[in-house]
Amino acid sequence: MQTQIEERSNSVGDRVAWTPHRRRVLIIAGVVLACLIAGFVVAELKWPFTESAITKSLEQQSGTTVQILRFHRFYLPHPGCVAEQVIFRHGTNAAQPPITIQKLTIVGSYHGLLTRHISTIRAEGLHVFIVSGPGGNGDLPVNLGASNSGISIGQIIADGAQVEFPATPQRPQRMLFTIPKLMLHDVADNQPLAYRALVEMPQPPATVEVNGEFGPWRAAQGGRSKMSGAYIVKSLDLGSVHGIQGMLTGSGSFDGTLQQVKVQGIADVPQFMVQSGHPEHVEARYDATVDGLAGNVSIDAGWVHFGKTTVVGAATIEGEGLSKTATLEFASSQARIEDLLWMFVSDKQPAMTGALVFRGKATIPPDLQDFLRKMKLQGDFGVSDGQYPNPQTQRNIDVLSAQARGNAAKVQKADQEYGGTYDPGHVLSDLKGHVSVADGVAHLSDVSFDVPGASAWVNGTYNLENFRIDLHGHMHMQASLSQATTGLKSFLMKVITPFLHKSKRNESVVSITVGGTWDQPTYTVTPRAAK
Repeated sequence: MQTQIEERSNSVGDRVAWTPHRRRVLIIAGVVLACLIAGFVVAELKWPFTESAITKSLEQQSGTTVQILRFHRFYLPHPGCVAEQVIFRHGTNAAQPPITIQKLTIVGSYHGLLTRHISTIRAEGLHVFIVSGPGGNGDLPVNLGASNSGISIGQIIADGAQVEFPATPQRPQRMLFTIPKLMLHDVADNQPLAYRALVEMPQPPATVEVNGEFGPWRAAQGGRSKMSGAYIVKSLDLGSVHGIQGMLTGSGSFDGTLQQVKVQGIADVPQFMVQSGHPEHVEARYDATVDGLAGNVSIDAGWVHFGKTTVVGAATIEGEGLSKTATLEFASSQARIEDLLWMFVSDKQPAMTGALVFRGKATIPPDLQDFLRKMKLQGDFGVSDGQYPNPQTQRNIDVLSAQARGNAAKVQKADQEYGGTYDPGHVLSDLKGHVSVADGVAHLSDVSFDVPGASAWVNGTYNLENFRIDLHGHMHMQASLSQATTGLKSFLMKVITPFLHKSKRNESVVSITVGGTWDQPTYTVTPRAAK
């Protein structure tokens, strides 16, 4: 009986011990104990999410004076804080602050208080204003990943960040780079920052996706920061450059320091156009060195292909701020004149075909003029086995060659009696010379033009915008002037031949003028008097 009473008593005791009221008491006690432990941890580690602690940390990282207009802390479900209207200034300078953040949210964890780890920092409305003073290079006054704070950060998110370059005398409009997506992750003391970003560039308009490792970044030593990774150019609009059109895509990789990054890449422009010419599919490969602080680029080796033409060369893009001048050196021994002309003319077919070799140097300043007007070029060229797709132009060249070989009478007879059925023979022409381009006009010098029976040397100009030709020079002909003409002209040539100029090889020499346009040239030939 006593045993049964004891068992019943224990069972009742168990039920009493785990009543809902008792459970609530135990839960409250547990929460109080947790709060006491958390309080002990905070007291020992110093609660990091205070306005003074955040301000001090930002000032140490940036080397600036930091002002926070609004601040509040939160504790659940995670510890952290929110700082609003955060302004970074150089001392008491009232000018445009270099960095502003609309809202800075820092989220940690209670476990992270023990391990000195912050889960996430989110910067909303981040705006960076970069000014390069005399001799400056736009280096940011921040230390990112370069401190010895002992704090690690899981990720830093700054979607929608902006980087602004102010207007300059050379560029009256400001330049604003927008970064729709930006994330740094696994941030730790003196370790590279892993990042992913999507950048929208203003000039020329482009969207670029990039990822890799960067830093650590130290104030005033940003150029030494290491960086590596890969990039994809999703779209780059060449139409912002006056005089050319096309949408470029590309990809590549890079490695080095910010001040000297080695870049390898490819580019593709399916519909590249110059002014009113025809579209060409242009492909390119390049090895380059980039100064990320000054924004200067040196293309150490470049390869460009379009049509049946391949061009190799090197280039530099240098200047103050974003006002850059491009200088290119190029050459080709595998080119076609029709590929080059196709870019510049709106006709249904190029005016000339043939193998082309050339070399030259071009300079393109940052002026807002059309591409053809601001480009300056010096070069030498040669066209061999040239032909003219326009039947009338080709016949004019064929007839010129026939007359120079003494077949003028046959040509005239065919024209008079058979309606121009005489076939003078399809001839090939060679063209070579030196060209200097400025203000949209090509100045040609020492240009030689050879067809069977005749050789001409001319100087003059060719307008790249309206295609007008103005060339003057002289031509040597294998035949005498009387053999190269017919009728009354032939008789007169025979009378005055003793008074006409002849070359040392006893060839006839005449003055020649070429006018008209490239696709419809006109020729004027007049005898030259003997000296």
